[in-house]
Amino acid sequence: MGQRQRKICSTDEAISLVLGSPEATMELALARLWRHWPEVLGKSVAAMVRPLGHRKATLLLGAENSLVIQEFSFFAPQILEKANAFLGTRFFQEVHIELSGGRPTLDQPLLPAAPAGAVPPRPAPLGNLLPCLPSLSPVANCYRAYVKRFIPEMDTGEGLCDSHDS
Repeated sequence: MGQRQRKICSTDEAISLVLGSPEATMELALARLWRHWPEVLGKSVAAMVRPLGHRKATLLLGAENSLVIQEFSFFAPQILEKANAFLGTRFFQEVHIELSGGRPTLDQPLLPAAPAGAVPPRPAPLGNLLPCLPSLSPVANCYRAYVKRFIPEMDTGEGLCDSHDS
């Protein structure tokens, strides 16, 4: 068995090695397919059969009830055609539809939407420390920026405390 060789490489080279492989390229294409599932099949169809993943060349889809499974089993060739057309290759060979049973589907966002930016409350005594800080100090500059964030129209007086400067 050969000796393992260690080679230090840049982050760019390491990412290129990992993402440059055919397997990684296909996984990224599949992630795009899951994300664009409603556009690939149409919103009404995509709402009834949702992607659960794949097992080798089999596209795994989930449905809420057996009636939908039965109905869409007849549309498997069209689903295959649309999915493979999106991927640009004949990756999937068959479709398997099963009950989703509350499992998370891959067309849903992984993280919840970020909440709207809450406006922080304005501190009551604001700006009263400006006369006490040396005007050219980094702390004074940061405090001026902090005050301007809450009171943009306030004159923070760049040179109020020249007597404190050293």
